Amino acid sequence: MRLLLGVGATVLSAVLYALAFAPASIRPLAWLALVPFFIALRTVRGVGPALLLGWLWPVAASSFVADALPAAVEQYFLQPRAVALLFAVGVWTVTGSLYTMAFALASRALARRPSPWRPLLFAAAWTASELARGRLMTHTSFFVGNPWALLAYSQAGWLELLQIASLTGVYGVTFVVASVNAGVAELVASVAARSGVRSAALGLGLASLPALGALAFGVTALRAAGREEVAEAVPIAIVQGDVSLGSVWRSDLYGKNLDVYLRLTLEAFTRGDPAIVFWPEAAFTFFLEDEPLYRSAIGRVLAQGSAELVAGGPTRVGGGESERYRNSVFLIDGDGVVGARYDKRHLLPFTEHFPLRSSDFLRRRFERVRVFEHGVATAPLPTRAGPAGVLVCNEAMLPELARQRVREGAEYLVSPSNDSWIRYEKWASMMFDLVSLRAVEQRRWLVRASTSGPSAVVDPWGRVQVRTAAMTRAVVLGSVHPRRELSLYARVGDAFGFACAAAVALALVAQARTSSDGSAPPLRSLSSRR
Repeated sequence: MRLLLGVGATVLSAVLYALAFAPASIRPLAWLALVPFFIALRTVRGVGPALLLGWLWPVAASSFVADALPAAVEQYFLQPRAVALLFAVGVWTVTGSLYTMAFALASRALARRPSPWRPLLFAAAWTASELARGRLMTHTSFFVGNPWALLAYSQAGWLELLQIASLTGVYGVTFVVASVNAGVAELVASVAARSGVRSAALGLGLASLPALGALAFGVTALRAAGREEVAEAVPIAIVQGDVSLGSVWRSDLYGKNLDVYLRLTLEAFTRGDPAIVFWPEAAFTFFLEDEPLYRSAIGRVLAQGSAELVAGGPTRVGGGESERYRNSVFLIDGDGVVGARYDKRHLLPFTEHFPLRSSDFLRRRFERVRVFEHGVATAPLPTRAGPAGVLVCNEAMLPELARQRVREGAEYLVSPSNDSWIRYEKWASMMFDLVSLRAVEQRRWLVRASTSGPSAVVDPWGRVQVRTAAMTRAVVLGSVHPRRELSLYARVGDAFGFACAAAVALALVAQARTSSDGSAPPLRSLSSRR
């Protein structure tokens, strides 16, 4: 019975968590969503049931916040629904459950030692698990880590709270929200057990302090926002073609859709005078560097507005049997000449590269698109608005990559994205919320150019200057201000997240030593009574 109640509480927690994200976007729910799960972990008896709940929570939550995955596998890779669902559960287990199971073990150990500081330790443990999920093995394959739908992203739009990310990164926002969850869970558990209520109430008060501090900082930061802007605004245009790119490389699609982007670019010139036009990832369905006629056509259009173009497409490397491909972003001047190129360095598994090439069965089933090789390090694109740090599509999910671009000299960020292959407005909204936080962390203007939207310009405080609707063909005009100063997060990176992990590790070591002395109190459950 206790396990069944724990399963029910875990599923309830997952549902509440999902409702905090788009499309419902009931942001306040995130401050309580983890409470049933935290209580369930303390209620069940034994490590096995706790690990089961730790596995279940991410799978249940992902079935709501990442439901685009099985649909994408079914549609993009042409797989049966059953295969798509099994594949999705496997991905959610590897990229989510492993970390939550580790949190379950840590939280049960930490719960053995009563203290008003315990909610902050629980929050640190949750933050450490998200840090591991967001950074462990995501730099080359995204195969056993996935920073999708971190707790912090549920607060997208609450700009006062999000400003703390310029100091701590995304994990500082997670810690703030998790602290309140842990404080409430501790108080509920103590009231139900009729024990330690006063200490738990004090703990909730302490757990609320990070949120109050973050809000105070955010209000101050927003009041001062933009006062120090000295660089002249550079006018830009974003073209959102909303065209289908297909799920496989087909010769009859070679060069397709170029006319759409050229026509929309001409429309941008009739509406304004942009110095730079941005097209999304995969705007070119041909090898730009091999096609002088296509480059000439692009140059003629750009010359009408005296603009340069930043756009994405494939690059061919080598020839013959050694021919390879890269997913690239090009800087093209008004004469149609390619001035610089960025090759995507962090590829998405199964869509851009195949991580399990030794498996003939999986390769036959999933390798139905042209695969790419990882790019090498290059300098930011030297655009008219200053050096542009490029984050192609899923690369913008990794805050440490945005930091790396800024450390390399980027004065603003550009995120070209191909979103046409997952035509879910919920997915598009969640991806936009995620990417927008990179602007706050780095205190940089951010340009997002999406195939199907939303495309937007976001200022360094997360305020959306212009934005298109999803699943529409559109042209939007805006501007960016190049910036050179570094935020604290750009200087120290995820130091806060690693500090949370270190604090938990030290607490667990101290707990282990206390337990070996025989002085640790037993784990209090909701059924215990004085």
